[in-house]
Amino acid sequence: MYLHILGSGAGGSPGSRRWRSANLLDTGEGLVVIDCGVGCHYRLSDRGLLAEVDYVLVTHSHMDHYLGLPETLFQAHIEGRRKPIHIFAPRVVEEAARLVAVNLFKAPSYQIHFHRLAPGTVVKQNTLVVEAGEACHHTAEEAYAFKISARGLDILFSGDTGPGCEPVERLGQGVELAVLEATCNEEYGEICRRYAHMTTFDAVREAEAMKVREVVLSHIDEKFNPTVYQDVKKLNRHVLVAEDNMVIHL
Repeated sequence: MYLHILGSGAGGSPGSRRWRSANLLDTGEGLVVIDCGVGCHYRLSDRGLLAEVDYVLVTHSHMDHYLGLPETLFQAHIEGRRKPIHIFAPRVVEEAARLVAVNLFKAPSYQIHFHRLAPGTVVKQNTLVVEAGEACHHTAEEAYAFKISARGLDILFSGDTGPGCEPVERLGQGVELAVLEATCNEEYGEICRRYAHMTTFDAVREAEAMKVREVVLSHIDEKFNPTVYQDVKKLNRHVLVAEDNMVIHL
C-alpha cells in the first residue's frame, strides 16, 4: 500500500511550497483520493492516474479541500476517461462542482456518481472498507474523518478537526497510520483551536490517545506553523511531517 501526499498545505497558507490538501492512497484494492484541493488534478495527471482513480473522499466543504475536484473531473474527461468514479462528499461539494463544471456534466465521457456522506461504512469492496466518522470542525456545515482499511492495514485521515474530538478518536483507535492535521504551532494555538484546528502538539496528543503506531502531520499552514520541524524534534516519538509529493510505503 502506498500513500502519496499530493498537497500538504492548509487554506490561506502563503506561497506555493505546500499545495492545498490532497492525498492519494493506493490500497491494492483501488485508488482512493482523500480531499482534492487546488492543484490535485495536476498531481494526478502527472502520475497518469486521472483515468484510474476509483473513489474520491472529501472531508468537508471548505474550499482548500475540494476546489481541485471540478478540474480533476474535467481533466479526466479531456484525457478520455471511461471508468466510472464514485465521490463521497458533503452536499455543498456536489453543488459547487455542478455549478462550475456545467458543460462537463451535460455529456461526460464517464459516469460520475456523487454520494452524500453520513457516519458509518461508505465503501466495501473485497478487503477495502472505508468508514466515515464525524469530525469536530464547527466552521463547516459537515465535517468527516475517514478510516480506510485494506489488506490488514487501517489508516485514519482526520481532515480538519479540533483536539479532543471523541468521534475521531473512536474511529482511529489502534490504526497503523494516522494522517492528522497540524495547522498551527503553539504560538497560534488559541486562534487555531477557536476555528477547530489542531496544533502540532495537539495532533501528537490525539495520536497518543488513539494508540496510533505511525503519525503523519499534514494540513500545515506556513504562516501559522513555521516551527513544525523544530517542534517535532522535541517529541519523544517518531513523527513524520508531510511534504508535497512525498510517498509513504505502508
